[in-house]
Amino acid sequence: MTLIALLLALVLDRLVTPLAHWREPRWIAGYFGWIGRWAGAGLQAGGMSPAVVAIVSVAVALPVLPVAVVAGGLDVWRDSVWMPFAVLVLAFSLGPRNLFDEAREYLDAEDRGDWDRAKVLAADIIEHDAAQRRALRATAVEDALFVQANNRLAGVVFWFLVAGPAGAWLFRVSDLLRRAAIEALPPQAGSARLLQGLHALLAWIPARLLALSYAVAGSFEDARVSWKEVHGALPAGFSESSDRFLVALGRGALGAASAAPGAEPAVAALRLIRRAAVAWLTVIAILTLVAWIA
Repeated sequence: MTLIALLLALVLDRLVTPLAHWREPRWIAGYFGWIGRWAGAGLQAGGMSPAVVAIVSVAVALPVLPVAVVAGGLDVWRDSVWMPFAVLVLAFSLGPRNLFDEAREYLDAEDRGDWDRAKVLAADIIEHDAAQRRALRATAVEDALFVQANNRLAGVVFWFLVAGPAGAWLFRVSDLLRRAAIEALPPQAGSARLLQGLHALLAWIPARLLALSYAVAGSFEDARVSWKEVHGALPAGFSESSDRFLVALGRGALGAASAAPGAEPAVAALRLIRRAAVAWLTVIAILTLVAWIA
């Protein structure tokens, strides 16, 4: 049933693309502001005190707990009731925007010469100011696509398989709160570091699995060489190590395509991510079949 829910959610994600605005995280700013008013100065405190840990725990638990309770209650009844709920939660957790659509929109803006629109779309993908030179922006978007494929797709799917709808929604909430903290809080705030650390912890395993998928879907030997080159230089932090690991193996798996001029690297990256997604679905289907036979 989990595989069927996953496939239905992916199909729904494609069919409702014109209505994707309903997934936009407009609520997160208001919710984070409410947490800030409730926590007061504790949200911006610099240390990792028990109060800061409590604030972060409440901030994460409040949106996730209702989904966990409903999913657990429906699971007791029957699959026919649990399935629609699981599909809706999973489809809502993917994103917030469809990565392939957003990347294509960016590439179209580059092709039209609409640099202002391309800069805005690149900033959404990269998660920081993309006002640099166009050549540098194209490379930055390519790198970001490898990372965002984990943040928007692989991480959600992995935690859905592990913990059902609550797992998928937990991963999405951790990502949204991480982004909100980066925008609203100083870098030294303990709550910001905790939220980023929580998301990095949840993203660590799917990031490694996705990186392996890049290698399988692309040039395995080039990816292996890239891994050997970057392995000893990875930072100790969860977040940076996962991001650099994904970029290194993604670029390596592309081989010569990653060195193409202009926006072409982003096109090659999208193709590789699509092949990696197919590899994920194939493995999940095989494991599901084996479990069903057993």
